[in-house]
Amino acid sequence: MAEIPIYQALTQHLAKSNYVFVCPSPETQGRVIEKRRSDVSTEDAQNAHDFFGWNLPCTRETLKSIIPDQVFESLYQASVITQGDDKSYYRSTIRVSNLYLPTLQSRDSTAAPLYYIHSSFPASADSVFCGPDTYLFVSFLQNIGRHLPQAPGSIIDVCCGSGAGALHMARTYPQAKTVGLDLNPRALRLATVNAQLAGVQVSFSESNLYAALPDTMKSYAVDLIVSNPPYIASGTDGEDLPMFADGGAGFGLDISIRVVEEGMKVLSPHGVIVVYTGVAIQTSDPGHDIFLEKLKHVEDAELAEYTILHPDMWPEEIGKGAYADVCRIQVVGAVLRRNAKSMEEVKTASRKRWAV
Repeated sequence: MAEIPIYQALTQHLAKSNYVFVCPSPETQGRVIEKRRSDVSTEDAQNAHDFFGWNLPCTRETLKSIIPDQVFESLYQASVITQGDDKSYYRSTIRVSNLYLPTLQSRDSTAAPLYYIHSSFPASADSVFCGPDTYLFVSFLQNIGRHLPQAPGSIIDVCCGSGAGALHMARTYPQAKTVGLDLNPRALRLATVNAQLAGVQVSFSESNLYAALPDTMKSYAVDLIVSNPPYIASGTDGEDLPMFADGGAGFGLDISIRVVEEGMKVLSPHGVIVVYTGVAIQTSDPGHDIFLEKLKHVEDAELAEYTILHPDMWPEEIGKGAYADVCRIQVVGAVLRRNAKSMEEVKTASRKRWAV
């Protein structure tokens, strides 16, 4: 991709400037921007965080203090930076965030920070989302090695978006063949950029879940499947949700369940599936977790871990639409593997296939 060197030049400059931006939820970003716009002295971007993080506009003169002219010209020619209708102000069509939550140790390290390119604010139908879910998902992935009997040779990130899960796993297991699958072409384009920025090899394909999985990986050949699928319930008012949010039926769990059920069909004998998703908890039965219940009945699967990572995510959704009778949305991390019976059956099928 011709624009990759452009992004590399941008992130290298931002790193030298000690740029840090942890992307918040859309609700939080909207409130921050509303507050900034309420005062004429703060409504325009004044630094890199304002322009590439909060997505506030600014004049060309201000941009000269944010990025070098050469970087600006490259971003402008690639339409990463665009000009407003009045020609006086410029905006960024992307946000640049840290892929990992900054820590005291990482801030003191000589290693360059790893930045993540995703869509500008506000979100559109095909936006590429980064926010609290992304950070919690990657954090959960950092601890799944204990569930793997050996280093995986093949990894899939299903519903990969702009690639956070795939990038982390490819960095953790560089010897593995890593594939990212998503329906959104815009997401896959940025995922390719992010892989280059991270210095990892990941193959990305446009796919409805596992539909475009390479033939070599379709018959019990995937050692690790990770997924942070959309999980917000489809609206009852007929209004379409952005692709990154719409989890379909069953209070938004439809895609998450399919990731597991269809993933079992391609999982290797010792393979593991990791799903990060949100579960709507009913007001009438606040102790019942419908996702946990469904996972216990997935054919051939055994639940190895189930952890509540956040007890009350997206509170702004509660009490309206599909969530009219919901008291909270809890975010969970689930780890599944084959049960003993299924493992033996897959081993037998694999031996027969290779004997032919």
